[in-house]
Amino acid sequence: MLIATGVNEEGYREILGLQIGNSESESSWSEFFGWLKDRGLRGVDLIISDQHGGLVQAIEKHFQGATWQRCQTHFIRNILDAAPKYMQDALLEEIRGILHAPNKQTARLLLEQVLAKWEEKAPKAMQ
Repeated sequence: MLIATGVNEEGYREILGLQIGNSESESSWSEFFGWLKDRGLRGVDLIISDQHGGLVQAIEKHFQGATWQRCQTHFIRNILDAAPKYMQDALLEEIRGILHAPNKQTARLLLEQVLAKWEEKAPKAMQ
């Protein structure tokens, strides 16, 4: 199931469309995005998604000029899946600290600290 959700001018989320897809391939996503555009989707400024290769390729093809951001939930899951189980709770708290930093400079400083602290204990998670 391929689903697109948007945020309207009042700040509320709306389902823009959904479609059954054979896979999460670039061609399935590309067909879906083409269908949304045929229905009038315009003015896309920001797209947030997981990092699935086919999806990212279709986004680049159909929404040139839009900013793409990796979904924080999927990003966090990927990091935690690569970390030993006993470290996951502590690592999660530190990741949340980075994501909720008050500014970019603080976020980068916290990131450097997290990488230094965890790179030997959980190298795959810190890649």
